[in-house]
Amino acid sequence: MSAITRDELSRIGLQLLADHGLADVSMRRVANEFGVAVSALYWHVKDKQSLLGAMVDRLFDDIELEPATGDWKIDLPVRAEQFYNTLLHTRDAAELAASVLALGTGGDKMREALAEVSPKSVTTDAVMSLLIGHATLNQQRIQAQAIGLEVSAMSTSTFRETLELLM
Repeated sequence: MSAITRDELSRIGLQLLADHGLADVSMRRVANEFGVAVSALYWHVKDKQSLLGAMVDRLFDDIELEPATGDWKIDLPVRAEQFYNTLLHTRDAAELAASVLALGTGGDKMREALAEVSPKSVTTDAVMSLLIGHATLNQQRIQAQAIGLEVSAMSTSTFRETLELLM
């Protein structure tokens, strides 16, 4: 196992998230992955919420933002969809991001990227709420289908259409 760093903690946390879901991401489980006591993790993160924030930051760091065109009605949906698709790609990532963004412990890249192309801060907040809510609902439907329940998963075009309708 590699050395314990904040980056490695977030990498392991995201792997646990993808493999087992948010409910099973715990400080104890992360420590077990490193073969150390939980107390060793607190040199790198203040608490579990800080770990979750680092996980969201790492998830969003992988997004290569489309360059802004200068037209917010084009740029905002494009950027929002980039974050939306990233959240859908990892199990429970939307729920994780909702918690982190609500408590302000991470996710700054999303807020900054959307604010950069939004005409007003209230627009940024509204788009983030739609993005997180829509992604959370869609992820829950996808997971329900995976265990055999009959539900209809929303498509990313539905998110885009809804966003454009509100603009």
